[in-house]
Amino acid sequence: MEQLPAPTRQKPKWLHKLEQESWQAELIISGAAIFGCLQLPEIIVSAEQYCLLNYDRDTLYICYFAIIYWRILVFGLIGIFIFHFIVRALWIGMAGLNSVYAGGFRPNEMFSQRFQDKLREEYGDVDATIRQLDRIGSGIFGLGFGIAGVFFNFGVVGVLLIFLHRWLIVLGFSSTTMLLIIGGFIGTMMTISVVTMIMHSKRFQDHPLTIKYQWRITQLVSRFTYPLARRYITTSLNLVTSYSTSSKSLLLYSLGGMVIVLTGGIVTSINDENTMFFIDQVYHRMGNDSTRLTREFANGELYQGIYYRPILLPESTIDPRGLSFWVPLPERELAFLEAGCSLLEPDSDLVGQARRAIERQRLLQCARDYLTITVNGQTVSNYVLKRAYVENAAGSQFGLTVFVPGPPLRTGDNLIGVQTKYPYDDRGNWRQTYTPFFYLGPPS
Repeated sequence: MEQLPAPTRQKPKWLHKLEQESWQAELIISGAAIFGCLQLPEIIVSAEQYCLLNYDRDTLYICYFAIIYWRILVFGLIGIFIFHFIVRALWIGMAGLNSVYAGGFRPNEMFSQRFQDKLREEYGDVDATIRQLDRIGSGIFGLGFGIAGVFFNFGVVGVLLIFLHRWLIVLGFSSTTMLLIIGGFIGTMMTISVVTMIMHSKRFQDHPLTIKYQWRITQLVSRFTYPLARRYITTSLNLVTSYSTSSKSLLLYSLGGMVIVLTGGIVTSINDENTMFFIDQVYHRMGNDSTRLTREFANGELYQGIYYRPILLPESTIDPRGLSFWVPLPERELAFLEAGCSLLEPDSDLVGQARRAIERQRLLQCARDYLTITVNGQTVSNYVLKRAYVENAAGSQFGLTVFVPGPPLRTGDNLIGVQTKYPYDDRGNWRQTYTPFFYLGPPS
C-alpha cells in the first residue's frame, strides 16, 4: 500500500505575508546589528583591561583564551551581517533593474546572435536570480543569528568558568585542583556529547539504551550548552541541517567561512597589545628596557593604557632633595606579594575599619620585602611608601607611590629600576622594570 505524505499544517496568512516581506525587517535589524557589532571591540578592550588589572596569574591564563574567542566571535558577527547587507543590496538592485527593464534581454546588433542566445540561456531568467538572492539573504540572516547564538552561549559558559576559577582561588584551592575540577567538568560534558553522537549511528539507533536515554541526555546537554535562546538556536540549526545533510557545497562554504573568521579574529588579537599582555613572558618584557622613555613622555600626552612599569607622576618634581614615582601593582603581582609576606595577618576577631587599617599597614610592610628599588644602579633602602591609585581610560590602577629622599641623581640621563618578586622563570629570576628620565640639574 502506498504511504501517504504526512499532512502539513496550513500557515496563517499573516505569517506567509511576513515571510514574503521579511527583507524589510532584515535590512533594519542587519543595519542595527552592524552598528552594534562595531561597538563591541571597544567593550572587549575594556574587558581585557579589567582582567589584566583584577585577576591573578592563573585566571589570566584562562582569560587569555576567552578574550581571543570573543574577538573571533565579534569579527565573525561583523562579517556575517555585512555580507547579509551586501546580498540584500544586490537583491534590491536586481529587483529594481527587473522593474525598469521588464522585458529582460532585448536583441541587439552589438553582439553576435549566438552570443546573445548563450547570454539569455545562462542569465535570462532574472526572476530566478532575484529569488535565489532572496533565499540567500534570508538564509544568511537566520542561520547567522543561529550560529552567533551557539558561539555566544559558549562564550557565556566560558565567562562563568572564569568566575568559577576566581571563586575557587578565593576559597584557597590550588591551581592543579582548580584545573582538575574545571577540566573534569568540561571533559564530562564533551564525553556525553560524543556518546550521544555515537547513538545516532545505524548500529546503535535502535539500542534500548539509546531509545531510553538519548533524548534526555541531549536535552540536558543543550540546556547547559545553550543557556540563552536555546529554542531558537536548536530550531534554526536543525532546520538547516535537516535540508542540507548531504550538501557538500554547504559544508565547503561553512568550512571556508570558519577559516576566514578564525584568521581575521586571530590577526586582530595578535595586533591588539592588551591581548598579548596576558602571556607572562610578554608581561615580563614590558618595561624591561632601560633605554626607552615611557610612552606618556615620548608622546607628550597622557598615556591611556595599562601601566606596566614605574612612572613619574605628573605632579611630582625631579629634585636632588627628593624623588617620587609610582609603581603599579596589578592583582597578578599582589597575589605573589601576599603569598610571600612573612607578617601575620590581622586577628580574625578584628572587623570593619580597624581590620582594614591594619591590612593597609601590613601591605606597605610586605611591599618592602617584595620591592627592590635602585636609582642609577644604587640600591635605595631609605624610602617612604604610600598606597595610591592612578586613573586613566584603562581604569583605576592600584600601586604604591615611592618617595626617595636625597636620591643619587646626576645631570642628564637617570634611571629608576624596580625589581619585584614576581617569578620570571623557575631559576629564581625576578621581574625587572626600568624608567629612564632626564634631570637638567639645579637651577643656576
